[in-house]
Amino acid sequence: MAAVGWSSAAWGQAEPTAPDTLAIGDWRLTPVAEARLRGEYRHWLGDEDSGLLVERARIGIDAQYGAGLEGRIVLQDARDLDLGRGSHIVGGPLPLAATGAYEVWGEAHTSSARPSYIRIGRQPVTWGEGRLLGTADWLPTGRTLDAVRGRLVVRDAAFELLAAVITDPAFAAIAPYAKLAGARAEVAIDPLLAFEAYVLARFAQGNPVPSLDGTVMGETYTGALRAHGNGQAWAYGAEGAYQVGHVDLLAENRAAWAAAGHVAYTFERASLRPELRLGAAYASGDGGGSTYRAFDPLLPDVHTWHGAMDLFAWSNEAEASVRAAVETSTASAAALEYRYARLAQADGTWHTGYLATVGAAPGNTHADLGHELDAVFRWSPWSPVDLSVGYSLFLLGDGARAVLTASQIAIPGSVHFAYAQATLRVP
Repeated sequence: MAAVGWSSAAWGQAEPTAPDTLAIGDWRLTPVAEARLRGEYRHWLGDEDSGLLVERARIGIDAQYGAGLEGRIVLQDARDLDLGRGSHIVGGPLPLAATGAYEVWGEAHTSSARPSYIRIGRQPVTWGEGRLLGTADWLPTGRTLDAVRGRLVVRDAAFELLAAVITDPAFAAIAPYAKLAGARAEVAIDPLLAFEAYVLARFAQGNPVPSLDGTVMGETYTGALRAHGNGQAWAYGAEGAYQVGHVDLLAENRAAWAAAGHVAYTFERASLRPELRLGAAYASGDGGGSTYRAFDPLLPDVHTWHGAMDLFAWSNEAEASVRAAVETSTASAAALEYRYARLAQADGTWHTGYLATVGAAPGNTHADLGHELDAVFRWSPWSPVDLSVGYSLFLLGDGARAVLTASQIAIPGSVHFAYAQATLRVP
């Protein structure tokens, strides 16, 4: 009664926002956390149905000391939970349960806006658009490398060196199967004109799973050149790569090449800000002979450049795509993409985005794999929360049917993929 009698109304008050960073002396500590849950349904190659629940949880801390030192530790648990899997899901994700460190690194850097740095430890690395070296965030574990990485920034240019070991996520407790070394240079002349050139050398003593038919083992040297820009409603990227080396399994030298590009335009003054993007990609395939000519995409991103279903890879493939996207509100967007894909070498091997082998049809003369249609809707009701749903349809061409027949895999009338995903990130 006394509290009510002496209380007064308070209007327009709000609790202060909790700080993202905790300062302790010269230390600044920032929590890092992510929780992601995704349900997937597939009616897949082999005419099989499967359901999968993909969960990932990350928690850690980023610590900065003064203006020049930083370190990060992030632990991760990632799992594929079977919700009713067919007995032979060709080219799909492998069952996985992994708990361990996602990031553990320390860094010394300059205090400029574009800092030079030296970083040592387990870290995510993306070069270019992730076609040859990416973080593959769609995968349950993502991808990080145990690496030493140095970057030097000189005005509008930057130079980078990388030395890393590569471990198959499915067998993380086993010794790495390869070593990776790389060098990169980039320069920005204008927002619409920037260049990037890099080389990657992989020295593999074994083959990961899936293993591209065992052709990973050996030495692979890849050189790539990329031009890109983003500004004034236009965005584009064009990249070409050439590979040499040796395939130990076949006792053959390697000579392969690949190219890809895309251009997009956003109608900024139109309602819903529609965007239209055209894309194309090509990667050589092996047709026999004394030289191995199938391009190896090394450590690519998935679910990004070759369709949401990950039925295709930047290897023995030619494709063209068109994508239309709109902003349905300030917090949501929708996109629709069509893709036509062919085998670059009709009697070569068909690989999926997971670098798994579907098969090959010796003597095949039909190159067309088929037509894929992807639809996605994303909504972020609150900045740390991202919700998305997607559906994909694939209609098989004569080339895909020939490969499945030769590999004794049941041919579905069509292939379907649907998913719903919820992600919470801090910060």
